[in-house]
Amino acid sequence: MQTFLPYADFAESARVLDRQRLGKQRVETLQVMKALTVPGYGWQQHPVVKMWIGYERALLDYQGAFCAEWVGRGYADTCAEKTLAVFEEAAASRGPDFRVSDPPPWLGDEALHESHRSKLIAKDEEFYGALFPDAERGLDYVWPGVTSSPSSNPRSDPHSSHRSRD
Repeated sequence: MQTFLPYADFAESARVLDRQRLGKQRVETLQVMKALTVPGYGWQQHPVVKMWIGYERALLDYQGAFCAEWVGRGYADTCAEKTLAVFEEAAASRGPDFRVSDPPPWLGDEALHESHRSKLIAKDEEFYGALFPDAERGLDYVWPGVTSSPSSNPRSDPHSSHRSRD
């Protein structure tokens, strides 16, 4: 599971993804939103879920950009509507502040974006190697808000990060 961000800009990140990964991002964003807002839903300990804690509105914006790109390429989408419904249900019980969030502090962290470019190249060297010719190969993911110590609180420092091959 991943929310690919080769760039800090959501629309630009969506624009560069191949069809397979772009389509998958819509579904995975729905899963992440459910993990963030539905008690007992799976994936709650996954690093990609942890990095979006407190930034549910930004995650909704992320998905909006990816679904818009998907539809712009001529495909039908049902994920945006489903994710919005999950978000609105959570917002109804969490109050008006839930609907608003600042951008995540890790958005614009070049180490994170470079790690995503590197992982995309690993998934499809021909396609992504041409898009990111100067990107370093073989990097681990940077997971914001996740520390390497299993006993540490990943939300205690939203700027902390951990590299993982997942």
